[in-house]
Amino acid sequence: MKPSRLLLTLFLALPAAYAGEFKVEKKPFKSTVGFEGSFLPQEALVMKVEPKVWTDFTIKELVAQGGAVKKGAPVVVLDTEGIDRQLADDTDATIARKMALKTGELELANLEKTTPWLLEAAELAYKRARDDHQYFVEVGRPLQEESAKRSLQSTERYLESATEELKQLLKMYKEDDLTEETEEIILKRQRYSVEAAEFRLKSAKLSTKRALEVTIPRSAVDQEQALKDAEVAWKTAREALPYALQQKRLDVKALQVADQRADANSRDLKADRGQMDIQAPSDGTIYHGEISNGRWNPVSAAKFMKVGGKIQARVALASLIPAGAKLQLDAFVDETAAAKLKKGQKGYVAPVSSPRSRLSVELAEVASHP
Repeated sequence: MKPSRLLLTLFLALPAAYAGEFKVEKKPFKSTVGFEGSFLPQEALVMKVEPKVWTDFTIKELVAQGGAVKKGAPVVVLDTEGIDRQLADDTDATIARKMALKTGELELANLEKTTPWLLEAAELAYKRARDDHQYFVEVGRPLQEESAKRSLQSTERYLESATEELKQLLKMYKEDDLTEETEEIILKRQRYSVEAAEFRLKSAKLSTKRALEVTIPRSAVDQEQALKDAEVAWKTAREALPYALQQKRLDVKALQVADQRADANSRDLKADRGQMDIQAPSDGTIYHGEISNGRWNPVSAAKFMKVGGKIQARVALASLIPAGAKLQLDAFVDETAAAKLKKGQKGYVAPVSSPRSRLSVELAEVASHP
């Protein structure tokens, strides 16, 4: 659309001038101000795409320059395959993200409860190991060693007793110079007792030796190691468990922040998708570019308003002139001319398309600043 050029002529009344030697009649002196302007609609709806996250707005179809449209009809049809695929992927990613966040929150809640318990359990285990070790050193080991020795002594005494009893029986039966069948049975039984006592003594000696030289010393080593392990576990728990809890808190916080940002990004992406349905807000005529502030600027839009072109964000792509919109004259003048113009002044316009025509006009507004 090429701007229509016009000539606006205004008449300003100035004071009358007089000459000393001539008789003149008092008549108004008129001055005119002429400048060029453009016919523009009083109302124009500028259409832009103002996305937050999406950047690809490739044109598939568009209404031609000067094309008439009905309300709700598409002005520009964009390729939405990429953003629709992104929205579908985002739906799956949102489900996975929410699940990960829920799992993290549950794990954190569990750690908040169990960390004090685990710390208490580690401390209790250390105290018990310390008490057990102290008891073993002061009571348990001496008692085990004494028990082993006394068990051996008891076995030795039992053998001595059994042997002595056998000797007495033999001596008694020998003096009778006669051994009856019953006495033989008693002697045989006593000999068995002596043999058994000898074996028990042999076994007791080995067991006692094993206990004193191996078993009890090993128990001492085990008790010492158990105390060290419990102490290390307790010290480690005091450092690691609070750290793990704090780390989980930070991890969950990061998940929450990431989830909030992702939700915001999803909302922005959906909003951007909504902007890609560019429809006429009313019946009217489409002009590519921006009509505002007394100018029609099609230059920026001309770079992309074509099939395959990519709409630039926040750049006016088209202006819709509503059906029935009235035209007005817009013009830009220099400071000198502006000083002579006032609201309400009358004049005429000569359209370029019909230079002999004269259309009456009235000045509706003069801007106070550029």
